[in-house]
Amino acid sequence: MSTNPHHRRHRLADRSSGNSGFGDRVRQIPSLFVRANPFLDAVWAAADEGACMTTGCTECGTLDFRRMLATIDGVPAESQLNAEATRLARAEHAPDAPGALATALAAVDFDILRLAPRWYDALDIALFHLRDRGELRFVIDAWVRRESVPTRILDLVLFRHARYAFPDERLADLWIERCLDAACETMDEGLVESLILSCPERVGADPRAYRAAMEAAARSACVRAIVRRLGDLPDGPMKNQWGDCA
Repeated sequence: MSTNPHHRRHRLADRSSGNSGFGDRVRQIPSLFVRANPFLDAVWAAADEGACMTTGCTECGTLDFRRMLATIDGVPAESQLNAEATRLARAEHAPDAPGALATALAAVDFDILRLAPRWYDALDIALFHLRDRGELRFVIDAWVRRESVPTRILDLVLFRHARYAFPDERLADLWIERCLDAACETMDEGLVESLILSCPERVGADPRAYRAAMEAAARSACVRAIVRRLGDLPDGPMKNQWGDCA
């Protein structure tokens, strides 16, 4: 995960650095994108306020940022944000209608999203928030239909959700197929690594994906170590081309 363990230190530095600090630049840039998308607006606001957006933070649980996300759906600021509370909040709405946050993420412009500070971590947190609310399917269903999805977003959804059959088996299967196609086209080592860890049997059964895995292993020590640990990919026995690899 792409995280910043020193967000509080950066926050203090930004506030004391005058007009040259990163925090001041954040305050200037949002005017280009503000209100274009409620989720993007929340990300910029969180960065401007120094809110923690570190996935899995054990100190604050990214509570302030998650409250900002919940506010998009009209959840009162004092409401609890654990999984059960968000599920009950979701139950108050029509089950087949996405909330405002899910709608915003389903329609987000990926190019503009990637200009936002800490966008990857913010997106990771938001997707888990929607999963707790039972709304992740609205976003993934919209994204899997898009002509182009950035590799890092493909990888994020695969490793965090689709590999565990979230949001449902049909969409998870479609997402994995999309990732397999992208890995074959781009030979992206990170995506190949996630596919091997998530569904090695599908990589081994797909000749193009298997070839991509072998090429990635030849270039990357990380991928090579995973293949070595797994031994043979199911349905695709690996040739002993690295000496100590089975």
